[in-house]
Amino acid sequence: MAKWGEGDPRWIVEERPDTVNVNNWHWCEKNATPWSKERLRELLEGGTVEKGPIVVKFTKLKKIDGEATANNRKAKLIFLFEWNIELKFTVKVAGSDVEYEGYIEIPNLSDENEADEVDVTLSLETMGPHDAEIRHLFNNEVTAFIRKQMAVYIRELKEEFSKGLILPTDPTRRQVLSKGKTNIAHTTVDKKTFQNHVVTSSKKETATSHIAAGDVEVKSISLSENFKVQPDRLWEVLTDLELVKKWSNGNASFDLRPDGEFALFNSMVTGSFLRVKQNKELDMKWRLKSYPSEHYANVRFILEDEGDSTKLNVEASGVPCAQADDTENGIRRFYLQSISRTFGFGAHIF
Repeated sequence: MAKWGEGDPRWIVEERPDTVNVNNWHWCEKNATPWSKERLRELLEGGTVEKGPIVVKFTKLKKIDGEATANNRKAKLIFLFEWNIELKFTVKVAGSDVEYEGYIEIPNLSDENEADEVDVTLSLETMGPHDAEIRHLFNNEVTAFIRKQMAVYIRELKEEFSKGLILPTDPTRRQVLSKGKTNIAHTTVDKKTFQNHVVTSSKKETATSHIAAGDVEVKSISLSENFKVQPDRLWEVLTDLELVKKWSNGNASFDLRPDGEFALFNSMVTGSFLRVKQNKELDMKWRLKSYPSEHYANVRFILEDEGDSTKLNVEASGVPCAQADDTENGIRRFYLQSISRTFGFGAHIF
């Protein structure tokens, strides 16, 4: 299992004063989901297709489910996206009083498909004398229009989110745009496996306000996870040094008392305990090595007994905005997911 800060370039920032991602070697990630939703809305809502007496107008997105991320590893760009879209429309036919309504579904807009492979499924909710002509139009001209718009989205996604991910490099290094299953330095990264390492928005809340702490712009992050285990057992896993070494997969030091210090992931994460409330709460002064010098976030682990499981809420405040994604991704993957995987807490009550 990869370690946070050792043998895992996704979470290492070379100890340089400017923290530059030299030769684009280290793992960088951008959340492209909010931008994608807005851009897809702009590309689809209000669009029209005309042929002869028939005019199709797309009125409103009925559903847009999915996510998108842009990633750079070892000077290679990887774009992962997957969307299921439903789009409402109206159809008017010259000389007819009937206004047809319905929606189309785009079920497979993803990095695994080219734009011209995107499916368009029609659901016509109004019946009338022009059904056949309308269906023919959707199977041909409308599908072509949708695929054209999806091609625009894919192109702009790569253009927009390449900015800042790829920096000037040694000219001998070649940068590659990748999708789906990607070969990286003799190691195959399968999309489904890779997605396990990408944070989704289904279980997170991120504060919208940014606050300045001295010269560092900071924000707050909240995450939660349910474990099929009683609170006392989860507490033990979080605080017992030998168990901590198991889920952190490396050396750790732990002085579990107020003002006691800790170091995890080969000192990639360090800090001290502010409050220790057994089986209930762990309040810490916490920092990543890549944080600005002497800057600490405040991280709280709050355990909630839910009868058949324990909910672990993680609240982090004072997180530097520049390291917010790294902090959130790291806590989710190297704390929450690693604990669940190491001890099987997603399977049964211990």
